[in-house]
Amino acid sequence: MKRVVWFLPLFLFACQGNKTEKSKKDSTIPAKTTVNATPVDSIWNPFCQLLAGDSENLTQQTHLNPIWSEFSSTSQAKWDKLNRNIAQPIASWTHSQKALTNPVGTVLYPFAGGDFFYPHLFYPNADTIIMIGLEPAGFLFDPNTADSTLLTEYLRNLEKSLFFPHQLGFFRTKSMAVDFKKGYLNGTIHTCLYYLAKFGNQIHYIQSFDINDSGKITKIQPISTKPHNQKGIKIGYSSNNGTVKELIYFSEDLSDLGLNQKNKRIGSAFYLASKTNSAAFFKAATYLMHKDYFSIIRNICLKNCNTILQDDSGIPLKELENNGFSVAVLGEYKRTIPLFSNMFQSDLKAKYDEIKPAKLPFNIGYNAQYKECNLQLAQKK
Repeated sequence: MKRVVWFLPLFLFACQGNKTEKSKKDSTIPAKTTVNATPVDSIWNPFCQLLAGDSENLTQQTHLNPIWSEFSSTSQAKWDKLNRNIAQPIASWTHSQKALTNPVGTVLYPFAGGDFFYPHLFYPNADTIIMIGLEPAGFLFDPNTADSTLLTEYLRNLEKSLFFPHQLGFFRTKSMAVDFKKGYLNGTIHTCLYYLAKFGNQIHYIQSFDINDSGKITKIQPISTKPHNQKGIKIGYSSNNGTVKELIYFSEDLSDLGLNQKNKRIGSAFYLASKTNSAAFFKAATYLMHKDYFSIIRNICLKNCNTILQDDSGIPLKELENNGFSVAVLGEYKRTIPLFSNMFQSDLKAKYDEIKPAKLPFNIGYNAQYKECNLQLAQKK
């Protein structure tokens, strides 16, 4: 039986802002217990819960209920499968890796697109996750007054945008370039909120921001239903009213040409360079940091990060070892997909052949189609 999703006008949300919202909890994700004084956002937290299909506390019918109800039913079935096959195995494996479960302040996730799903699982105790991609951050809309046709298209497009990450374990850059320019689905904010909600989080604030020439976050303002024309967004979230963590996403060309314009580093480069003692995560990164013209972002991560978790499409093994990292190889490394056949690392293959690590209990990344997965866990000596 399909669960009916109800929706209240936004002015009623304001009356419920200090109540604890009911949300689906993923049992594989440990709940935080630190008391938090920052209130839950009375508008965008209910919106986020609608994306999770979790709206039992909403009781007023509207003409949009059937649309939300259909989305809730189909979305939950897909999420249950993803949680069972990917999220739970990753979370269980991560909890056995001390380097990943240790408290970490900031995780850098370049080439992320709208993928909050994986860094959240692999670094469950991160205070801040910084995601960077080419895609716009986007803005939100009022679901009470949304056009029913556009809302239907939005929810269908949201599901479509999640097809590849759910089926193959990564977002496709070409698909994102199209998906995040469709009506209400106008940026990565939507997939980020979807994942935050599905993991049982509450939303405390959503803000847009710019980065100035010296690398400082500026022009912070609450998100709205109008385009903000700013570089990125900050989302404050918590689990079980615990400590508020932060997801930061901003749009940037991370090539050397993008970060170093007119022979001068831009603000985004200085901002990332300021994140010392961080961790990093790379997955399905198109082998960009194997190329000379992605040296700036590669060197920032090599200098600033104490821990790097990646698949073979991240930083080359020789670069990690030459910059003082000890590298543990995990899973299996037999091939690259044909598109990246010239990126096969013979030294990485030799290391795998020597150590013969156990197969990982999940398949993500480019080789998921072969039911293979490789990861490297690099730690600064």
